[in-house]
Amino acid sequence: MAQALTAQSTSFTYRLYSLQSVAAQSYATLRRQLTSVLFSSSLVGGHAPNPGDTEMSTPWLRNTLISAGAIPKDATVVSVECKGLDGNRGLCGVMTRVLVTYSLNSGDDRKDSHDLHLILKKSGDGRRHRLGNIVSGQVREAIFYSSDLAKTLMPSTLLPKVYYAHGSQWLGEYVILMEDIKQRGAAQGIDSQKPIDVNFVFGNQIWGLPDSIKSLAPPAETAMLDQMFLTAAEMHSQHWNDSRLQQQQWDWLKFASWYRGSGRTQWEWSVQAGLRGWEKGKQKAASGELSVQYSEKFVRILDESFKRASWERLQKRLQDKREPFTLIHGDFHAANMILDRSTNASSAVASSSSTSSSSIVMYDWSEVCVWEPTTDLGQTVISDVAIPLFQAHARIALRKYWERLIELGATKASDYPFETCWKAFLRGGVEKWLWTFAILCNYPGMPASLVQYFHDQLLAFIELADNGGEEYYDITTVCLFSPPDAS
Repeated sequence: MAQALTAQSTSFTYRLYSLQSVAAQSYATLRRQLTSVLFSSSLVGGHAPNPGDTEMSTPWLRNTLISAGAIPKDATVVSVECKGLDGNRGLCGVMTRVLVTYSLNSGDDRKDSHDLHLILKKSGDGRRHRLGNIVSGQVREAIFYSSDLAKTLMPSTLLPKVYYAHGSQWLGEYVILMEDIKQRGAAQGIDSQKPIDVNFVFGNQIWGLPDSIKSLAPPAETAMLDQMFLTAAEMHSQHWNDSRLQQQQWDWLKFASWYRGSGRTQWEWSVQAGLRGWEKGKQKAASGELSVQYSEKFVRILDESFKRASWERLQKRLQDKREPFTLIHGDFHAANMILDRSTNASSAVASSSSTSSSSIVMYDWSEVCVWEPTTDLGQTVISDVAIPLFQAHARIALRKYWERLIELGATKASDYPFETCWKAFLRGGVEKWLWTFAILCNYPGMPASLVQYFHDQLLAFIELADNGGEEYYDITTVCLFSPPDAS
């Protein structure tokens, strides 16, 4: 009976989301028709871009950039050039590079020309895209950028400059216009001061490095890892055990409602999707369709973890007052970070003892959430850091993170001993990656070499524990998916 009721609830909830996506797409279609009529005249000031738009309104862009202080009030926009974002490996959204060329009147009939480099990130148009965003909550990134949480986030240099952000959970859409961080300091022409992708510092997983990386003189990997952890400490300390994050007004933050016992249906959908992916991934490996070698230990851990996964286990964990929580990035890995070296940042990274965290800029906040803090750290170690390096240095970097938390007053050493922090780090990283791996091992187009890489990384991280790792782990953090059988 209980299973029948659960199935009925799942079907009903998914139908509601589907109807919402139909209504949202109908509204968006009508909006596009109306805006094409209303803004067809050059006398009207233009409109913000919407998902599905193929052009950007120059009058709107100029007014927006002037209001944000990005260009002077007397600037004249000469041209707007949009190009696809090459090399983007993200799984969500449509990314476009925008080059704005504007001129200033010098007073002697000469025009002073300038370039402004932007990134436009939009959700995809169409009912299915909207349904996916409604279920997953991917619009939260735009909501976050507009919130007081982002405006007061420390360190203040952590976020890119955002000039426009629109996010609607009801419509399942978002539009974000922000600076192209990689262009910071580029005009200086000095390679050692140009921004650098943090994933390039660690070798860029299996993807290889561009030829230009050597001339950029990246920092040492250990110093970079320390800086990432210290940056996280600055961010995590600000809302450490802040009960306000669990209030209903912050439910757009991922996982916030879980602490109040809400969100079971979507969590169970996602666990089912993970289990389905893992079973298919094993079949592909066994048949030779995917050339991956899974260790027996690894398979046992994932099998047992999915077998034991339950909402009740998760709720027991979340109600344990001994478990800290805070605002975390939620997708904390090196490919979402840029090292800004245009403002003395390189000297901060060069010193492993430095506590300055102004050098790292983070983007892609679509998974921003309320959760256990060290989960962020474990995720990036598994994702990006070579096994010999994290075997030798992860504990050292984590101690610096922990010491910084204590120094900032987020917690006390007696309330949160380092060994507790270390165990949470080991557990959180594995929990973050178990479900993620289950999805990726069956994800369309995922190369076998990358699946093998993540398998090896995750297994080695598990074995960092003194006992060689647990027999199983809780399935906790997930990306919110539709039910696997949804059509």
